[in-house]
Amino acid sequence: MTLFIFIIKGKPNQSGTLETNIEYQINLDYSSKANSIIIKFYLYSQNVVCLVSQTNLDQVLFTDLTDSKSESFSYDYQSYLANSAYQLVEIEFQTIIYIRCLESHQNSEKSSYDLYISETPFIDTCNNDCNGYNYPEIQNSVCLSMYCNCLDLNFGLYCQFQSSKIYSNIYYKLTIESYKWIYLKYELSTTNIEFQCINEVQDVFYSFVFQKTPQKIIPTIENSQKLKSITNIQEQLINNQTNNNADVIYIGLYNNQSKTIDLQFKIVTYNDDNNESMFERNKIIIIITACVIATLLLFAIGISALRTRKQKQIRKQVQEDIRRNLNNDQQQTNRVFNPAIYKGFQIRFIKDHFKAHYYDKFILVYPGLSQFQECAVCLEQMNKANNKLQRICSVTPCFHIFHYICLQEWLLRQKNCPFCRTEYTRKKIIQDFPWLDIGNLQIKNTDSNYLSRMKNQIESVNESRIELNNHQQIQQTHQLEEIKD
Repeated sequence: MTLFIFIIKGKPNQSGTLETNIEYQINLDYSSKANSIIIKFYLYSQNVVCLVSQTNLDQVLFTDLTDSKSESFSYDYQSYLANSAYQLVEIEFQTIIYIRCLESHQNSEKSSYDLYISETPFIDTCNNDCNGYNYPEIQNSVCLSMYCNCLDLNFGLYCQFQSSKIYSNIYYKLTIESYKWIYLKYELSTTNIEFQCINEVQDVFYSFVFQKTPQKIIPTIENSQKLKSITNIQEQLINNQTNNNADVIYIGLYNNQSKTIDLQFKIVTYNDDNNESMFERNKIIIIITACVIATLLLFAIGISALRTRKQKQIRKQVQEDIRRNLNNDQQQTNRVFNPAIYKGFQIRFIKDHFKAHYYDKFILVYPGLSQFQECAVCLEQMNKANNKLQRICSVTPCFHIFHYICLQEWLLRQKNCPFCRTEYTRKKIIQDFPWLDIGNLQIKNTDSNYLSRMKNQIESVNESRIELNNHQQIQQTHQLEEIKD
């Protein structure tokens, strides 16, 4: 079957239905603006995987499909494992493509699809520019270093799954549809935790994975276990944490029934001897660190002049690196962190504590901080940025705003604020974090006079203008009276 389509921006260039195990050939008209093809599949069966290729797919069998990437055809295997109702595939633009949907069990269910021709440059590891199943809508995730960095509780290879954040010792009422997953995001404070359910649990399975970039592993039936009224996962966490340094997990709950269920679910944490011994070890580490810092302070006076000159050199190097990385993101993939240059915090610590925000959304809450329109590191604009990456900013504990990637690059080299030079330590950052309420964009430090001025700056300016206008009117009245006399 052969189809001809043309570019129509803003809506699908082609829509239709697909029968399983039938190959469809689609012919496209060439356009210089066309960079990639995005195909979103709507599935009415859980056992279907749709393939897209530049060559014939007649010889491909369902048993040939794995979670490894194929060189001859493309498919969304991660969405298939999640029993998602959608699958999305993006390939580089070609004038002829082939589509074929395979199923593991014969049930003769049809599927449908929407095909879009995109003008966005094609990046093989950042499907749909990390916008999940949404096209042409845009969500707050970004392709950075050739991989998707998911924001707003999204996760997955291209941020296609949505999770809900939960906290310890709080019951949550969860509704799980038939043969579907729901995902929960949880920050670990201890490994001794257990899942508890009030109501009786039948045919509900759980699985969890650690947060990573890229998120190649998700909760699936293959790595799941039966959920009980009380389920302790300490041993599983310890076994999996040996290969992961992350402190965030995604928990998947799967309803293996033919009806929707309501579940009362919470996570309970316990303090154990391991935590107490870890606290004692941390105390010793803190004391040793304090002694080292006290020793280093004795040499601070003698090297202050040299340090100022190094700061200028570092700023220049950071600006050059950022401009080069903005022009060619592929260089970040194979970066080598030279210890002689990168003397700041580790990249994982920076990403965990210096979160990314959209500049425009942040300024709507605190308009007084709009005075920071230019990033002090790269000297480029944040409020009128040329691309999506430069519109994402991050805030320091001293409440100065920079480009997200600029602040990362700076903190890899230096442990201070690029604007005011306030020195940071891991202990201080951990104590102050979070200095912003990420969900509501509210500043935690309510006693700060500086932030109070920033919050009310516009009101103060308006009051000053009213007083000035009143003063001018009084002067004009006196002048008219003098002229009449």
